[in-house]
Amino acid sequence: MATVTNILSLLKSFTLHQNSGYVHYAEFADYMRRFAQKHIAEHPEMANFLSQSQEHLQKELYKLFESKKVHLVFNNGEIKGIVIPAYFCEKYSARINESLNNPTIPYPIYTDLPKYIPGEIVTRKNASDLIVELLDGSMTPDNNILYGLVLPKDLPIVLIPGNFSGAVLVDVALGKIRHMLRKEEFHDYFLKKLKISNPGKELSVKNFFTQFVTKPADALENLKSSGDSFYFWSQLCFFIRQDYEKVKDYTAEDISILQSVSITEFATSYFKNKAQQDLQRSTALKNLEQILQKLPYYFSKEAITKFVDSKGVPLLGQYSNEDLNNYLKEQTTTSESNELPNLLTFKTYNDQLYYITKAKVLPLILRLCADARDTVKSNISKDWFAIYKRFETVPEMSDSKAFEKRLEQEVKLCSPVLYALLNSNFLSLIHYEARVNHDPISTKINLFANGTILPYSELLMISRQELVSDAKIMLPIWYTIPIISWIAALILKPSKKDKQRKKKSEELKNSIVQESEEETPSKSKKSNPKQELKNAAKNLEESLVPDGSTLDRELSAYNHQWNRMLNKKLAMDLTEDVNSLIRDYIRKIIRTLHGSTFTLERIQNLATTLAKTPSLSKIQDQEQLIMYIQLYIVKLVKNIQ
Repeated sequence: MATVTNILSLLKSFTLHQNSGYVHYAEFADYMRRFAQKHIAEHPEMANFLSQSQEHLQKELYKLFESKKVHLVFNNGEIKGIVIPAYFCEKYSARINESLNNPTIPYPIYTDLPKYIPGEIVTRKNASDLIVELLDGSMTPDNNILYGLVLPKDLPIVLIPGNFSGAVLVDVALGKIRHMLRKEEFHDYFLKKLKISNPGKELSVKNFFTQFVTKPADALENLKSSGDSFYFWSQLCFFIRQDYEKVKDYTAEDISILQSVSITEFATSYFKNKAQQDLQRSTALKNLEQILQKLPYYFSKEAITKFVDSKGVPLLGQYSNEDLNNYLKEQTTTSESNELPNLLTFKTYNDQLYYITKAKVLPLILRLCADARDTVKSNISKDWFAIYKRFETVPEMSDSKAFEKRLEQEVKLCSPVLYALLNSNFLSLIHYEARVNHDPISTKINLFANGTILPYSELLMISRQELVSDAKIMLPIWYTIPIISWIAALILKPSKKDKQRKKKSEELKNSIVQESEEETPSKSKKSNPKQELKNAAKNLEESLVPDGSTLDRELSAYNHQWNRMLNKKLAMDLTEDVNSLIRDYIRKIIRTLHGSTFTLERIQNLATTLAKTPSLSKIQDQEQLIMYIQLYIVKLVKNIQ
């Protein structure tokens, strides 16, 4: 029972009984002693308050004073009185709420406090700060704090309880202004001033004015809306304040009107800024949605946070990190008609998480399959050539199942994104939805047969027999002559002991090299401009090339997108012409490039400038061409001799 909270409850009860927010300490001490005597049987801990020294009561009051729940009045170092701010908060809160129904009731002001109440119980705050905190909910409601709303033009300070609603405060201010405008002499006068200052918008002004005066319930919502209403409100408040400031002797009603005008102006400014921020956030999220539809179609969270708009301004900043997280969560979980969400997530074998829009999954698989085909085919051909050269064979050369496993492993290593998509749990549903919705993409590729995904050999269009033939064609001619090849195999084919000896020798050599590198101290090398430029190009390559891909593969992919010529020779000639233009351009400006300034923004500007030249502006797919130019510039700079 004897806690700070219970002492505060007893204080509030005592103030209500006395109908005063000021309590004489001696009277309250006597009240606590009588209360303890009456309830000692139920609460033995109340025995602490029976002492004549009142030390325990003072200790509890000091705790309340430190937490600013009460204010102590001292006289010669001793407690004389106790002020309870909560009493005044409740009193003035009821008074402001009452003015909703009766606008003639003035605001509670600083001078309304009784003279014996110390001014320290009022926490003064500028109206520009306090109104914003009340409206956006950033301030924790507290009925033990009494704020003083400091208004401009030396207007009387309005007392606002710490738990009061900002929306109600603005509604009260609008009610007082509306009550004034309903008077005939003010109604026509201010309406005429608004019309004169807005030629050509007389109808809009009349609708705004009439709606405010005749529809009190919609006033606050209309104030929050965007459009001309913010401008009309600013003008109306300016005209009212301008006319009232000409008055020499203010009445209580005049002061209330000026206070209401100031509160409304700050609220209008807040809602206008909020509307602009909402519009900026909405636009930025739309830009984010559009970028997610562009190449390379799949993006990590880190890449998404680095998105920029058409002017190069980062999107993160136009919306907050919380807005981005909420957007990604909503897009990856919300769906309609039992379909998949618009945004999907998948993980590669190394646990890298990516986001991809549902509509771009099948186009991306088409692109990645085309990109991976050459790499996988080349890797296996070279490997099998080396194996045949040693007069050896592996199971995948003759067994289809082993060959499919080899293809799967190659795809996993060289294109982890493709591997993750092909093994995702949403691919079959996407393929089904595309078929049901008659998506043109679904007719270009059929990923499933009898409910199961096609083998890798069909997806990549790679034939085992063709790879065997390619590997054998690269062998010297005498490998194909049976007798000679048999004799050569006996002589050249290494034995098992030789293989083991070679393996141990390589392991020993690697360990020696590693130890020598650890023992040899690193020598500091003086940086040179070319090396810095090459390092910058390598960093840009990491930014431009998605994980699991290579610079050459991305160049080839973008080349196929902007170079749509069907004739193979003409297509090669066009690519070479473009490459020559890029090389000539870089050769001219190479002296102006430095490692510190060779940034993503710089090469974007260089690529855009080059793409807009008369020679390249005729190419239709400008976006893909600009991306190709950026990658080719990085390749050129990275390979500077």
